Amino acid sequence: MSIYKKAQNGKAILTIEYDSDAMCPRFESEHLGSMVFWHGRYNLGDKHRYKDGNDFFITLLKEMGRTEKTLCRVDSRKNLFEVLEKHYVILPVYLYDHGSLTISTTPFQCPWDSGQIGWIYVSNKKIREEYNVKRVSKKLRFQVLSHLQLEVEIYDHYLRGDVYSFILKDLDGEIIDSGDGFYGSNPHTNGIAECISSEYEDLIKEIA
Repeated sequence: MSIYKKAQNGKAILTIEYDSDAMCPRFESEHLGSMVFWHGRYNLGDKHRYKDGNDFFITLLKEMGRTEKTLCRVDSRKNLFEVLEKHYVILPVYLYDHGSLTISTTPFQCPWDSGQIGWIYVSNKKIREEYNVKRVSKKLRFQVLSHLQLEVEIYDHYLRGDVYSFILKDLDGEIIDSGDGFYGSNPHTNGIAECISSEYEDLIKEIA
């Protein structure tokens, strides 16, 4: 691991390092959303059985109980989403590939090295089960959208190698605390600040 930042005071030394051995966040824990991507060169997102976007949408519509006759009436992307959003929360995901990979739920400016790679989505049924509710309100839907965006952001950190670990040692070199798998470089949002005792708050301020 290589050092990203380092801070020292009269009691301890805090070292932030790049976590080159970080596990893919899509594999190591449960997720609310499913990432369905297609790319000719990269294996990204979650494993799925869909051949392409059309197969994906047709399958979702059929799972909603739509008949073939109804499917034929879905003649535009806007019309499609009006139907799907009754049963799913779904967001597009875009990829920018220029030396390194980065993803977002909003399009990138470069038209040559970027484009939509797929979708992240969750069914209302799963939302009701996860949040233990009988209906998905507008407020809950907004909360779920924010959660899906966060899942994309975390995966983006992983793809960009923007994952960190920390080691806190006393001045004699003895380890006081350590941890790894922190996504993003801001210690106040990636969880590092929460893991370190307030006694060393000045070290956090120095590296932030």
